[in-house]
Amino acid sequence: MKNLLISPFFQNLIISVVIIDSVCLGLLSTSTLQSHKLLETIDEYCLYFFIIEMFFKLIVLRKEFFHSRWNIFDLLVVMLSVAPLVSIGNLLILRAFRLVKLLRVFSAIPQLRFVIAVISKSIPSVFCVGFLLLLVFYIYGVLGTEIFASAMPEYFGDLGKSLFTLFQVMTGESWSEAIARPTMKIYPYAWIYFVSFMVMASFIVLNMVIGVIVDSINEIKSDQNRQSNS
Repeated sequence: MKNLLISPFFQNLIISVVIIDSVCLGLLSTSTLQSHKLLETIDEYCLYFFIIEMFFKLIVLRKEFFHSRWNIFDLLVVMLSVAPLVSIGNLLILRAFRLVKLLRVFSAIPQLRFVIAVISKSIPSVFCVGFLLLLVFYIYGVLGTEIFASAMPEYFGDLGKSLFTLFQVMTGESWSEAIARPTMKIYPYAWIYFVSFMVMASFIVLNMVIGVIVDSINEIKSDQNRQSNS
């Protein structure tokens, strides 16, 4: 039974059920198929499949089941998914919990598990980079309010407006024609402000986030290679 649970056939079966359930839930969210009996039946049988899967995993793996975080994650997802089946009275909002089953796709597909592992490993460093980006935003926000508030109150009238303007500049959403050039007509040297901010925010800080993620990918791959060689 343990060999069956970890076999490629069973893993592919789980992925297939997750995909089928995802398609059914998507179709049930449309106006024409919102109460389609066949789709609702397929959705329920998919949930039954997940419940039986968890039941057999708990019996076969026993304590070993709880050694894997993904197994615990799957168990929580199934427990939340069962909530619509035990809802009482007017608690129809619990039917929304059936969407929780779609989270099984993260544990069912190895490539997605790898992506989640990379994100989890990158979070501490990304927070540090985010704090640096927030500091850059704050400095340029205060500076922009002090310099441009009187002439461009719609963009730099206060700190909140300045921060939102800088966010638009960072995303590149028509910042040149709508913000930078009108400001430069009044303040010819405003290009120094905008160009230096773009270099700091978009080209340096955000690229640091990419560097952190790439470094996390390399570390995880190195750990996996060491485990496979040992």
